[in-house]
Amino acid sequence: MAKSSGQRNQQPKNIAGMIRQTIIFFCLAVGVLTLTRCSENNPTTVDGETLARTRCASCHAFPSPDLLDKNSWEKHVLPRMGVMVGALPASQVAGGMIPPSGATITKQDWEAIRQYYLKNAPVEPLPSPQFTIEKTLPQFEVEFPDHYLSPPGTLLTKLADGHLFLGDVHTGKLYQFDDQMVVEKTANTPGGAVWVNHIPEGDIVTCIGSFAPTEAATGSVLFLPQKTNAQPILLLDSLRRPTHTEVADLDGDGRFDLVTCEFGKWTGSLSWWKNDGRGGFERHVLRNTPGAIRSEVRDLNGDGLPDITALFGQGDEGIFIYYNKGGGLFEAVQALRFPPSYGSSFFSFFDFDGDAHPDLIYTCGDNADFPPISKPYHGIRIFQNDGKNGFKEVFFQHLQGAYAAVPADFDLDGDLDIAAISFFPDFERMPEAAFVFFENTGNMQFHARTFPSVGKGRWMVMDAGDLDSDGVLDLVLGSMAFEVVPDRGEVKQWQKDGIPFVVLRNKAK
Repeated sequence: MAKSSGQRNQQPKNIAGMIRQTIIFFCLAVGVLTLTRCSENNPTTVDGETLARTRCASCHAFPSPDLLDKNSWEKHVLPRMGVMVGALPASQVAGGMIPPSGATITKQDWEAIRQYYLKNAPVEPLPSPQFTIEKTLPQFEVEFPDHYLSPPGTLLTKLADGHLFLGDVHTGKLYQFDDQMVVEKTANTPGGAVWVNHIPEGDIVTCIGSFAPTEAATGSVLFLPQKTNAQPILLLDSLRRPTHTEVADLDGDGRFDLVTCEFGKWTGSLSWWKNDGRGGFERHVLRNTPGAIRSEVRDLNGDGLPDITALFGQGDEGIFIYYNKGGGLFEAVQALRFPPSYGSSFFSFFDFDGDAHPDLIYTCGDNADFPPISKPYHGIRIFQNDGKNGFKEVFFQHLQGAYAAVPADFDLDGDLDIAAISFFPDFERMPEAAFVFFENTGNMQFHARTFPSVGKGRWMVMDAGDLDSDGVLDLVLGSMAFEVVPDRGEVKQWQKDGIPFVVLRNKAK
């Protein structure tokens, strides 16, 4: 296999522009394609709501008009939908849209759908719920590093075995720090490291290839041996913007296999790769659609076989379980489904109620829209497992632009706290929500806190782990200098300061 060449990231404003061109309209596009094909077979005009509910919802959760305000529908989403179904020329929308061949819809049906959304969408922007965040964080000691990167482009932070790993998209390097935040070693990672699996023999590193949306298959997975001066080994190449890799023996042959999430742009996938024992991997596609963000491998049904659970954040947003049937075969079940405007960003298993059945914590907050808009359904959700892998929402905490959440007993008082980051907080009215420590005061009631210098970075990634081996969980947040709308000087300051991460040392002991 030839080694892929990574693409250097562009400046933040160019990146934001490219991302905004694809997010919302792509989320709706798959469902609209189904609608167009059905319209060709049945040209009878029906009302817009019926068309939207029966055709769009066949491919993803029904996008209710009240999910976005009228201006967003009219100026941004509907024109893109019109291009995708062939009702409008591609020149109608800037940004290199590629409408699929053969996509058509009757003018009557298209106009019925369009009018349905315009007549039923709220005229005013959606409300942005506010809550009080105390700017003190007495439980944690805030430590900024003496290591600077300008502009900061952190796509990975991870705490493991007394080390801190940091992946930077601009330098294309993976940095390993000791527990005092001193650089121990670095490695070249094409296009930037976004995930690392730390195993005794070395590190399996996922390289995104290009942070900016692209069709180029420049992502890769590398193995970095622990041995001094050992050369990196290419495990996988030609991946489409991979964001996450899991390492597990999926077929019981004693060799580690891989699960890759390729977020892509127009094309992407979730795949598992069988280790052939000769240094190669055989690909098996589980879901051939873009938007795969993160996966976890664990035996969910108690049959002794490791299952795969994955989150998709484009089009048919949701959490999918792939039950291992043995012999390299998997059965897909969609466990949770979310509307295509949610912007799903993170999930993880944990035991919420102590019954030994894995529950889920989930965040939605991707908001690289046109510009970012208020979405009161953004935030943190907990889904309780009924014992049969049916999941019911039992907790919601609004957090505009939420990107990740870690549930744990950080203060050792016997209940669940939640550490969360927001990449798209309300920078105008509530910038302190970029990081929030929700301290449980009992019965799932929370006191929201942050640290006074939270504005020194724009926190895109977060991890928890015991960095200094004192028996309590520390936190690390990674910063990405990225466009703010309207920009009041934040990006220039982040670039000037060059702070790539911050460590929050837990003082509970």
